Amino acid sequence: MRGFLFALALLPGLACAEGLYVLPVKLLDTSKEALDQSEAHARRQRAFAESLAADLNGTLVSPEEVAAACPRETPACLMDLLAAKSADRGLFIVVQKSSTLILQIFTDLMDVKAQKLIAHRELNFRGDNDEGWRRAARFLGRQLRELD
Repeated sequence: MRGFLFALALLPGLACAEGLYVLPVKLLDTSKEALDQSEAHARRQRAFAESLAADLNGTLVSPEEVAAACPRETPACLMDLLAAKSADRGLFIVVQKSSTLILQIFTDLMDVKAQKLIAHRELNFRGDNDEGWRRAARFLGRQLRELD
């Protein structure tokens, strides 16, 4: 019995199992800051998605692939794109920037075949800088790995 429980503990969780695809991170900037930070944000969004894909043993879907297949990026089109890739699960992430200090992450883990929500997470993080985004990606990765 102990051997079975040990083997069960080694199995990946819902978010980490094979067949997870991570879509590009979207950013909604409502901070109205005067400084153009689009280059820094694009870099942070890429790093965030790459970190989660690596942490959860997922496959990253490139922004170029999404733009080619789903120019309007509707949920239905994105789910069809994931289904065409034979994805089991899709990870959708939107970051809303309220100010330089406060950002919020909205994350949906979807069952692609059943077209159903597996998990939804909303997290706040501090600091619109590389370190703040790195910490948030690590924290979200831990949250998603803990799903059963």
